[in-house]
Amino acid sequence: MAVETFTASTTWTCPAGVTSVQVECWGGGGGGGAASGNPATGGGGAGGAYAIETNLAVTPGNNYTVTVGTGGTGGVSTKNGGAGNPSWFSAVGTVFAQGGAGGTAGTANSSNGAGATGSSASSIGDTVYAGGNGSTGDFTSGTGYSGAGGGGAGSTGVGGNSSAGTGGTGTSEEGGNGANGVGNSTAGAVGSVRGGGGSGGKANNNTNRNGGNGAVGYVRLTYTLPSGRSYGQIIGI
Repeated sequence: MAVETFTASTTWTCPAGVTSVQVECWGGGGGGGAASGNPATGGGGAGGAYAIETNLAVTPGNNYTVTVGTGGTGGVSTKNGGAGNPSWFSAVGTVFAQGGAGGTAGTANSSNGAGATGSSASSIGDTVYAGGNGSTGDFTSGTGYSGAGGGGAGSTGVGGNSSAGTGGTGTSEEGGNGANGVGNSTAGAVGSVRGGGGSGGKANNNTNRNGGNGAVGYVRLTYTLPSGRSYGQIIGI
């Protein structure tokens, strides 16, 4: 059995003798929203989704696109967090794990931007799981916190939802944790690989605070080697 993992987009050449693969994709996490009120908090980004196709037909010698979704960019100044980018294999309609949605910015005095909702609605595979929800923060000066990021989904299920200022837990098998909310006058924190959502910023003066970025996704291929041949022999290493 051979396993290949990808943390950046590339092209995969199907080895000789291999006619089917198991494809798993993890989407990128959503970015946290910015904070521009006095005080204000940005909402946390949602975790990236997961998708698996257990028996995808492939052709030896053919090249296949592997796209690893980058995390969404944290909101800048008065902007919402960006959505995480999807991860997919071969073509968008083959195996596809959507990225997490971005958190909403807090743009008025005494305001909280909303946390993003995790989803697997556009994901494609035999089994798909949603990332966890981002949370809404608490603008209170001194004791408050920004919205936290949702946990990334994985092969064992959905990502954990964030709660108050605590990031959602990623799944036990390759799901990244969401970033915890931050305290006074601080930019949001970055989600953990794979697919953790970023937290929102927290402003307690007239200086805007950006949201944190979501984490990058992941792609994994698993396939059976022809009898009597090693992984290195097949791919020429």
